[in-house]
Amino acid sequence: MIKYLFMLFILSNILFSLAIDNKTTNSKLLKYAEIYIDNNKSETIFSIQNKEFKKNNKEELGFGYSPHFNVWIKFTLTNKTAQPIEKILEYDNPLSSYVNFYDGEVLLKKDGLLAVAQDRKSLNPVLKIKLKPNESKLFFIKASSSITTLIVKLNLWSSEDFKDKERKNQLLLALFFGAMGIIILYNSIIFLATKEFSYLYYVLFFATVSFHHFMYKGIGTLCFSSETMQRLIENSSFIVAMPMFFLALFVQQVLVLKQYPKLNKILNYLLIAYLIAIVLIVLTHQYQYRSLFLMFTLITLLYMAIYALIKKNRQAYYVIGGLVLLSTSGLFMYLSSAGIYDIFEYFPYYTEFSLVAEIGSFSLALASKIKMLNQEKVKSQERALLLKELKHRMQNNIQFILSFLILQRDEISDRRTEEILTNLEHRILATSELYALLEVKDEISIVNMRSYFSLIITNIQKSFKANKVKIEIDANVEMNSKYAIYCGLIVNEAVTNAVKYAFNSLEDGVINIVLQEKKKRYYLTIKDNGSGFKKNSSDGLGMSIIDTLATIQLEGTLQITQEHGTKIAIEWRKHDR
Repeated sequence: MIKYLFMLFILSNILFSLAIDNKTTNSKLLKYAEIYIDNNKSETIFSIQNKEFKKNNKEELGFGYSPHFNVWIKFTLTNKTAQPIEKILEYDNPLSSYVNFYDGEVLLKKDGLLAVAQDRKSLNPVLKIKLKPNESKLFFIKASSSITTLIVKLNLWSSEDFKDKERKNQLLLALFFGAMGIIILYNSIIFLATKEFSYLYYVLFFATVSFHHFMYKGIGTLCFSSETMQRLIENSSFIVAMPMFFLALFVQQVLVLKQYPKLNKILNYLLIAYLIAIVLIVLTHQYQYRSLFLMFTLITLLYMAIYALIKKNRQAYYVIGGLVLLSTSGLFMYLSSAGIYDIFEYFPYYTEFSLVAEIGSFSLALASKIKMLNQEKVKSQERALLLKELKHRMQNNIQFILSFLILQRDEISDRRTEEILTNLEHRILATSELYALLEVKDEISIVNMRSYFSLIITNIQKSFKANKVKIEIDANVEMNSKYAIYCGLIVNEAVTNAVKYAFNSLEDGVINIVLQEKKKRYYLTIKDNGSGFKKNSSDGLGMSIIDTLATIQLEGTLQITQEHGTKIAIEWRKHDR
């Protein structure tokens, strides 16, 4: 009985075998094979002989992320000629962790990403097969993948055709990676020369994506030791994740997302969450969720680029083009690994083509940004020239007015009128000093408030000969000139009143001026240690000016208290424009 069963087993293998001859090459072997899924990863080459395999009619099988089972492939090759035949069996996927080849029950070779054969010189695992004249042989392959996706594809080659194919493939990949290296080096030099961070993130993106592709194509197995490969595979989630991280930073820089504060904030939070998620995936070994974060980040970047395009951001055209190319490449890689559709069967170098196209698209985005920055630089220089001319004319006009005012004051003998004209002179000077300190930042005229207050105080001290009054300024703040002038006038009125009325002895006088910015609000405090003022004098012109400037012009709140002197405290929100 056993004899008949054995003969039936041999006969069935012969009936489903692939007959080959010397001309057989580049044959898709998997469609002639049978498949068994070992869900418990417990079967051996001896126990698998008794399992029921299922006939397969596909040229490629993709199982996605499949760390919990082994795939067994069984097929028979028959030499239909009267001469010995030598063929190369190629397992066409360099990322499967373990690939074991069996001749019947005999283990011929162990190979795979984590068990690279010592004599391997090809990108993919291969087995040299020899068949005697009219001989049939039964072969088994056990494939598994613990971290990367599991894809099964078998090709049967003649020795010469396989060598030609491998030489051509390795040459094209060498040219591709060489070109990528030159581009990365060139842009690194540009970054060092310009300090433009868009170039840095451009370099880091293509450096990490090139390394990922280097590993994806199986070149790493030929260049690194088994120990190094083991460490790299253990950190494969970072290898996969880093290109997207640097791409997000590149998009943020090249689109200047700071001009869209909400989007910029969302992206910053997303990048923090992205890094945390990748670390958690590595620690928990939940590698199947890795692609979800990549796709979500890519979709978010596409949305932001489209939003920027709607806002007439010229760089967005090129960024969208690059992101679409990256999306299609990633989509086709996923479809291939899942066994849904393999575009690489028809366009084997589609990924390399898309990467080169991405370089072109993102380079155009960089060029567009540099052009925009140069245009803004020219505009900034023009604005600076106009501002310089404006400052010069304004100061001349103010000096002209002051000259007439001083001449008129010198001709007046009435002390009260002379005092009024002196106060008016200080108010005009407080306005005049502002123009000497104007700077332009982000199209807004900015004033250094410490320098501004110092000039106002110097004029008051000269006028009232109050050099012995100690005036301390704490105002490390820059402010929009529109609101800086109001602060200058308030300080002018408050200090003038203090110098004139608050001190019996100027030698004991101390005035503190503090201006702070906290959480988009300004706090201005002017405090002296003088005798204060009488309540019925609080409606004087100086205090009326302070009240009007604080509550109406600055839209803030004003508090005046008298305890060991006078304290004027003003609080208002920071105005964007």
